[in-house]
Amino acid sequence: MYRNLTQKSNVVASTYGYEKDIQLSIQLNRWILKPIGVWPKSAKTSWIEKYGYMLINVMCTSLIGFLFIPCAVYITLEVEDTYNTLKLSGPLSFCLMAVIKYSSLIFRENDIRRGIEYIKNDWMNTRYYEDRIIMIRNAKFGRRLVVLCAFFMYGGAVFYYLAMPFSNGKVTESDSNLTYQPLVYPVARVIVDARYSPVSEIFFWVQCLSGFIAHSITAGACSVAAVFAMHAYGRMEVLMQWIEHLVDGREDLRGNLDDRLSMIVQQHVRILQ
Repeated sequence: MYRNLTQKSNVVASTYGYEKDIQLSIQLNRWILKPIGVWPKSAKTSWIEKYGYMLINVMCTSLIGFLFIPCAVYITLEVEDTYNTLKLSGPLSFCLMAVIKYSSLIFRENDIRRGIEYIKNDWMNTRYYEDRIIMIRNAKFGRRLVVLCAFFMYGGAVFYYLAMPFSNGKVTESDSNLTYQPLVYPVARVIVDARYSPVSEIFFWVQCLSGFIAHSITAGACSVAAVFAMHAYGRMEVLMQWIEHLVDGREDLRGNLDDRLSMIVQQHVRILQ
């Protein structure tokens, strides 16, 4: 596509480091998705790594279930007023949506891998200086969106699972002279009485871990959407640049008008995909 490069100042050398630009686009996504086992596996992944990914998937799903199931049983058996039922239904719905998003990320692995391959190939084939500047600008904006999303998600997790419980303090029951730290997700006593130590501490910290995983899933899903959308937007801007040079041509575009038009149509179809 870009064989007719010249040595003019506005054309980047064919040996420029596109790997750095690829990392600019997808590095943060890898940092978020790989620890929770939903970063797309390559064709060269060994069977040990595949089983490792499966183990991580089972562990993450189980930890979210550790939040959802005991609290759902608690609402069913022990909560009698509507206010507390509605109060706990919000966190439960968040857990349920986290499982749905996590399953979508796992089952859409091939689609995510194909999108990442599109990003890599686009960076490898973008040699013209003005096109590359457009791509970098949109990649940086997408990266800022990922940072912003991760900041709010993990910031909310810290506030909800750590700051809020510690700020409320411990509860003392006068009838039994028992002091304990209330859990963010209450546990039904038919399962275990989480008021006593060390069960209370174990449940508290495991719930914190589970909550951070649930927030990582949401941050990962949003980051994938943001990066793919901004990359497609950047390629659309590049396409607009090509259309402006359809008649007169450009250093890196083919000399024939029909060939340039064909390139534009192919690029448009590729962006839609």
